[in-house]
Amino acid sequence: MQKGWSTMQIVESVKKYLKDYKVENKIICAISGGCDSVVMTHILSKLGLEVVAIHLNHNWRGEESLRDENFSREFAKSLGIEFYSEKLSFDVKKTETDAREARYLFFKSCAKKFNSKYVFLAHNKNDNAETLLYRVIKGTGLKGLCSIPKHRDIFYRPLLDITREEIEAYAKENNLKYVNDSSNDSIKYKRNFIRKEILPLVKKINPDVICALNNLSQVANMQYEIVSNGLNKAKEDIFFNDKIILEKYLSLSEPLKYEIINDFIGADLKYRDFKRIKSYVDFIEKNKTSASKKSICKNLFLEISNGFIFKSHLQDKNMLEIQISQEGKYTFGDKTVVIKKLNSMPDFKNLKNILCANLDFKKPITLRTRRKGDIFSPFGIKQGKMKLKDYLINKKILRQTRDNLLLLTHDSEVLCILGVQISQKVAVNNNSNCYEIKITE
Repeated sequence: MQKGWSTMQIVESVKKYLKDYKVENKIICAISGGCDSVVMTHILSKLGLEVVAIHLNHNWRGEESLRDENFSREFAKSLGIEFYSEKLSFDVKKTETDAREARYLFFKSCAKKFNSKYVFLAHNKNDNAETLLYRVIKGTGLKGLCSIPKHRDIFYRPLLDITREEIEAYAKENNLKYVNDSSNDSIKYKRNFIRKEILPLVKKINPDVICALNNLSQVANMQYEIVSNGLNKAKEDIFFNDKIILEKYLSLSEPLKYEIINDFIGADLKYRDFKRIKSYVDFIEKNKTSASKKSICKNLFLEISNGFIFKSHLQDKNMLEIQISQEGKYTFGDKTVVIKKLNSMPDFKNLKNILCANLDFKKPITLRTRRKGDIFSPFGIKQGKMKLKDYLINKKILRQTRDNLLLLTHDSEVLCILGVQISQKVAVNNNSNCYEIKITE
């Protein structure tokens, strides 16, 4: 190795990491097949630890994804360690955010499956620099400048002090083969764009920008510890039973108000930046004398009421259901469903967003949103029963719209998709009990 850390120094660094964090057997090692994870798995196995290599096939790149999985399996076999893999469903959205969420759910499930407290991830010094730069561009605060944590919860990252170049040199010196993910070359992904386009330009100003950005992270970590201590003291005074005392909050300085709200709801936001946090600070100021609430994310609100600021939950529509036993009005969330008996057959040509169905209230009928396993027999389609999900996809109904559709069901069989279609099972005829079904907001 011409420069940077030697193979021996890298191994010693990992050994020290294991000692510092008191890591014991057994270790779960996330392996993608790329250089970083291959080197990490190689080092941990050579140190005599009991290692289980796990691989999540994202199922994005067809044969290449299968190649990565097979390579990882064979590499684990060559080291004599256990291997486990799973494949994501095609239903998972192909975005960086959704992929990351799926990975961490997989990691946590593997920790339970193999009864381990240690999941090792192969993030390196370059990853940390790229993450920091990404956060700066998005508009981060002091906490966002802090480095990727070397340890949090069950997740451990032993290579964060080592650059990508040093890791590749380790692989070369130890004759380790690895695979290259072709999606890493696509600059349509933001982190790839930073790595391939922005950092090379920044290196013209500072060739050692990777170290400079990592140093900035270290400084931010130290300064954030000071800020956190002050924030925790303030929280001791203004919190009561997980609620913020409004009067005491209003007496704080503007910077402290911002940090209190950032700390209180920041982790619940899908996207966190100055403008977004400031909007909640302004909301409190504007509504300090009246009861009000502002959405944080799905089913979660920041609410002001009875002298307190707190988080409140909206009942999950997916779990809400209403039993329908007769005609009448039924309130579901912010919608009202009106079911009315008709004395004569309607003119179907003139009906808009209104369905007519032959309802038999002797059988249990439920008003709810869709659930896994729902089946549907669309009126006018000969193929009979099909998965509700398949029907909605074929109708090109967007995912977010699908989740909000109201259904009349009998167990898992969908009788009506309100505003869309009825089942063949409740089709009306001259001899049937005809009910008009419509939704009002």
